[in-house]
Amino acid sequence: MTLTHFDGWYVALAATCVGILMPIAIRFRSFGYDEPGGVQKLHHAATSRLGGVIIVIGTFIVIGVARTTDYADLAGMLPLALSALPVIVAGLAEDLTGDVRPRYRMIAAVMSAAIASFCAGGVIPRLDIPLVDSLLRQPWIVLPLTWFMVAGSCNATNLIDGANGLASGAAMIMFGGIAVAAGWLNDPKTLAEALTMIGLLAGFLAWNYPRGHVFLGDAGAYFVGFMYAQLSIRLVARNDEISAWYVIMLAAYPICDTLFAMYRRGAVRGRPLMAPDRLHLHTLIFRRVAMPIERRTAQPDRVRANARVAPRLWLHGLLCLALAIVLHDHTFALWLGIAGYAIFYVYQYRLLVRPRWQREQLWAGIERRRGVKRSAVS
Repeated sequence: MTLTHFDGWYVALAATCVGILMPIAIRFRSFGYDEPGGVQKLHHAATSRLGGVIIVIGTFIVIGVARTTDYADLAGMLPLALSALPVIVAGLAEDLTGDVRPRYRMIAAVMSAAIASFCAGGVIPRLDIPLVDSLLRQPWIVLPLTWFMVAGSCNATNLIDGANGLASGAAMIMFGGIAVAAGWLNDPKTLAEALTMIGLLAGFLAWNYPRGHVFLGDAGAYFVGFMYAQLSIRLVARNDEISAWYVIMLAAYPICDTLFAMYRRGAVRGRPLMAPDRLHLHTLIFRRVAMPIERRTAQPDRVRANARVAPRLWLHGLLCLALAIVLHDHTFALWLGIAGYAIFYVYQYRLLVRPRWQREQLWAGIERRRGVKRSAVS
């Protein structure tokens, strides 16, 4: 790391604030809670969806402390947090009522992206494709593209928020990738902003994983996705040494999950693109890997099965992080890395959607091979 100074007090403050305030959200079960039994729901008891609200409150607390101490590296985070308010409000309305249509939430995400574009410099600077980069000089091209990307990031984060610790853990890995790049590129402002988000998510994760005492909710998922998109823009805008596709490689897992969900719903099943279903990768892992493992135990536990899902998909995020770091300044290699991960994602998905008898044969073959290896070692 080439930074001349590093003061990480704000990371500890962010985690502490969220960790201390989170019980307030957990106790609010009279409203803003999620009942079990829905199409995409893996939990077993009514759970508060207001964890994201605490993350937002923690963000403003950290920013306020930074302003009172004249800590300039977090000064640029305030316009971003304020720009996110429309999508936070739309997500919170969904958390409280369960009756806000996806199109209205996406409109709110576009509104937040537009505010950030005009008030916080949140505009895609480049894509490292010569012809496309020349077109990005035109506001009527770059602004809609930016707003589409930011709204897509909000939606992608929300879609993977289906198992204890999954969305928050995956987001911590993604923000970690931004922090690593900002560190070696001597970009203290982006580093401070990314580490603040990691601290906020760590405070939440302590309550969300493994038992799932509280959920991010739509407000939290949209806010986290919005901040990832905006910090990605800032990292690329401030540092020409890194490829614009670095941040896309970091987010390859939620991007692939979203695009595959759209393909599955629209092209394969002929359903609305935003209609919920039980066929996300994390729900398949729960039903076809985690629960079968639990059924082999003396006392099967759905909560324990839920907790088995996120670590398997955190490995996807770590794989994307490793590829992004290794290929950080090679655009074409990053394209290949993203394509390679997409193939890996589809392969993993197809393994889980096989008919039951094929899956049983597959697992039996794996267990036989393991038995042979153990015998050979003994």
